[in-house]
Amino acid sequence: MMGMMFLWPILMLLFLALPIGLALGGYLLYRKAGSTGGLMPVPSPARATGYARACPSCGRFLQEDWINCPHCGAEIPQATS
Repeated sequence: MMGMMFLWPILMLLFLALPIGLALGGYLLYRKAGSTGGLMPVPSPARATGYARACPSCGRFLQEDWINCPHCGAEIPQATS
């Protein structure tokens, strides 16, 4: 009986720590979602490469004077000036 007297404060802390920990975790998630616009990461915007044309086959950017795509080998139609 005497051993139970020293055990009840530990059990009381465990029963109180669980709901307090859940509430604190929920609050922190709520704050993070509100400050960043959501919990999912947002991709950064694409950097400008200086190339204006893209390959019609693979979609990669090309220099203006290229006639074949170096990535997939597709022939690039030349624009008429």
